[in-house]
Amino acid sequence: MRTSKTGVFLRSCFVIFCVFFPLSWLWNATTGTNFWKPWEMAISASLTVAFFGSLAWLITNVGMALLFGGKPEYRAYRSRGGDPFFDSLPRLFNPGCVKGADEPQTNFVPPAIWQFRCPRCNAGVQHRIDVCWNCLYGADSDSTAYFERYGDVKPPEITDEDWDDLRRRHDVWSR
Repeated sequence: MRTSKTGVFLRSCFVIFCVFFPLSWLWNATTGTNFWKPWEMAISASLTVAFFGSLAWLITNVGMALLFGGKPEYRAYRSRGGDPFFDSLPRLFNPGCVKGADEPQTNFVPPAIWQFRCPRCNAGVQHRIDVCWNCLYGADSDSTAYFERYGDVKPPEITDEDWDDLRRRHDVWSR
């Protein structure tokens, strides 16, 4: 389940407050003043997250739209509710990000260059459409989970002939 943008904002404010508060305490202790108060730190953290977070969100979304806006994979990702800024935040700020579940706990550790995920169990796989080493997704030629996760978007590394064959098999399975 995806964390709401309000939840991400509040969590970010809390994390920034936890960084600002010790710094303000250190400043007050070093200078012998009471310049920064906790409620001022809370306001400062909220304004910092709102300003810099909004700026980063704008730059990320405009940049991604300029770079990838014409690609069907990106349009499908956006139509499913994906947001390049929020989905790229670390779990500390966005625990329910689109990246999905953690890698399955097994003795096998997929190589770091395997950038794709199994649509069923989220294990790292070498190709976007592949037989999963963990749950054997794809071994029976049922690609339903792929189409549910990515829609009818052809991966760039698959030839048109292979894609037509995959879609034909999917149509047979989905009946």
